[in-house]
Amino acid sequence: MYHQICGDQMNEFLYIGRLLSEDTFKRKKHEIVLADLPAKVDIIESRNGNMIIAEVKKSSRLIENGILQLKYYLYMLKKKGYIFKGEIKIPKEKISKKIELNDDDIKFIEKSLEEINEFLSLGIIPTPEKKTICTKCSHYEFCWV
Repeated sequence: MYHQICGDQMNEFLYIGRLLSEDTFKRKKHEIVLADLPAKVDIIESRNGNMIIAEVKKSSRLIENGILQLKYYLYMLKKKGYIFKGEIKIPKEKISKKIELNDDDIKFIEKSLEEINEFLSLGIIPTPEKKTICTKCSHYEFCWV
């Protein structure tokens, strides 16, 4: 992402995710690109005077990754002066979990960003490490083909 290399947009898992979001939440705005932010939010809406961004996931199997993704979006919006609440939605499991950004999250994100920038400044390419999730990743061919 640092080098603006996009994964395979025809990846079946990305495609299923897009269909799931569009089909399940037909009346909501989908895949909103937030200006000046490296983020594409699945859903954005106003509810009870609050602005809410939501990420739609296929299953709860990797819900912690989805929560981190959403907290990063909330963090980036907060840095721009916008206050949003977040939700993770898993339609197949009928799960809707409210997510809020707290001070510990902000510290974790800032520390992670520092570590990422330090690593990027080294200019080295990491050796690929094959994991079970790799075959479903939209960046699979960059590492393994």
